[in-house]
Amino acid sequence: MKKRTLFCLIPAFSLLFLTLSGCAAKKPQTEESGTAPEATAPDATAAETVPETEKLPVTLKIGSYNIKNGLDVGYDYTLLADDIVNAGLDVCGLQEVDRKTARNGNRDTMKLLSRATGYEYYEFSKAIPYQGGEYGTAILSRYPIVSFEVIPLESDGYEQRSLGHAVLDVDGTLVDYFNTHLSYENKETRAKQFLTLAEQIAKTDRWILTADFNTDDFTEFAVIDNSLLVNNAENRMLSYAAKSAIDNIVLPSSASVTASGMLDSVSHSDHVMIWAEIVLQ
Repeated sequence: MKKRTLFCLIPAFSLLFLTLSGCAAKKPQTEESGTAPEATAPDATAAETVPETEKLPVTLKIGSYNIKNGLDVGYDYTLLADDIVNAGLDVCGLQEVDRKTARNGNRDTMKLLSRATGYEYYEFSKAIPYQGGEYGTAILSRYPIVSFEVIPLESDGYEQRSLGHAVLDVDGTLVDYFNTHLSYENKETRAKQFLTLAEQIAKTDRWILTADFNTDDFTEFAVIDNSLLVNNAENRMLSYAAKSAIDNIVLPSSASVTASGMLDSVSHSDHVMIWAEIVLQ
């Protein structure tokens, strides 16, 4: 019986040896098949992720335009669209925008402007409900808007104001675009609003701010660190009723302004669009 048991074990050990040998032989074949070793995976991922700073500079033509809800053109938004297209803008911050109010005949202003300009991307920032619809500000862009948020601004019981914040994808580089319309009632209220603007901008690297700031006291902008004004004491653009420089474009101090001005056409609002060609460094 013992001899018989030993004889049976010999084939079993032989089979185990052949199985292990076969597994060992398959390992180099797997490596030769083109499958990347795990150690190289992080390098491949890193190669696909290009740091944002390497995608600069970004060149844009931007505008800020208070359209007075369309009243001065009888709510024919094609005329306002012509202003935007003729200025050759890439992005425009708009103020005093109605969305489906009784005043504008229940029209969706931004939908109509998008259709008339051919600018596919837009977002609306509600400030207040108004006449069965909404009233606020908006951003219209040639470039995709990958995210958008509406940030309420302290208004001290006066008309509520809001800040629209869009993240634009400009040929692969992300740009934070802010647009708003500040209070006119007093400097103290605006100071609180400017502080919120500064806090939001401080979270970003590449940014643009357009607005009807309701002030041409340029010292009020000082709270926004490391910034420059397109409409300033040396380049004063009287965009409101030809007497006040309350519309502005604010940029990081590292940006370059290659050209700027006001829309050279018949005014379709009580404000004239201001524009700037910029390079974000």
